[in-house]
Amino acid sequence: MNDIAVAILSALAGFIVWIAQRYYERRMDERLRKEELYRTLLSASVELFTTGDGAPFVVESQRAWLYASDEVLEDINVYLKAFSAYADAKQRKADIAGLWTAVLKAEGRLRLSIRKDLQPKTQITAEWVKREWEMITSRPERIRRYLGRESASSKKDKTI
Repeated sequence: MNDIAVAILSALAGFIVWIAQRYYERRMDERLRKEELYRTLLSASVELFTTGDGAPFVVESQRAWLYASDEVLEDINVYLKAFSAYADAKQRKADIAGLWTAVLKAEGRLRLSIRKDLQPKTQITAEWVKREWEMITSRPERIRRYLGRESASSKKDKTI
């Protein structure tokens, strides 16, 4: 009888360990999906910020509906609205100073919500972002080259 009880307990313990392992594997898979999503979203944000090309950010923001937290989705929306208002005013040759400040604020807010989603115990706060964070970028052609989005014609024209 003891042998049967040991066998049943061993099987039960093995089953519980298997369930726990599957749970942690699913959590790790979800985190990896989020990391990839946020990596491409932030790259698209830099491209939008530097070159004004919004297509990558729009596409990545739609993918965000699959895995991003609610806070990240809200901040994507704030960022898109701020950048859209800035672009519209710039096109109309209106005053853009305050609108550009709103874009920078929305960008920092988006980055912070991404960080909080991936690192819930982060020490970075909204106050720190407001006080310390700056968007630093590079020339548009260098950003596009890094992201691998140079056009075929611009690649042909370059000499070594």
